[in-house]
Amino acid sequence: MPGKSGSETRQRQIVRSTRWSAAEFARLAELARYSGCSEAELLRRLVNRASRQIIPSRELVTEIRRLGGNINQIARRLNGGGQVTAAELRAVYDDLLAAARIARS
Repeated sequence: MPGKSGSETRQRQIVRSTRWSAAEFARLAELARYSGCSEAELLRRLVNRASRQIIPSRELVTEIRRLGGNINQIARRLNGGGQVTAAELRAVYDDLLAAARIARS
């Protein structure tokens, strides 16, 4: 039969190798079985449906952790009968604004 072979007409021509821990790969395999598709198809579906809002950047996670740390310090001080300075509140507010800027970008 004349024409192109299957490998010449494939739409998906990029192959990407990744490293997984045993636990990560087991979770991937479990999700693929649950979804009734291959692991590759599951990953394609996740990528095609993903938006930046559901996949936080490392930078955003760092800012949120910093914000959480500051809030915990303030809560500890207040729960211990201490006071919080305006500068400390301002630092938390600045961290919140930084996280919001990153989330919007």
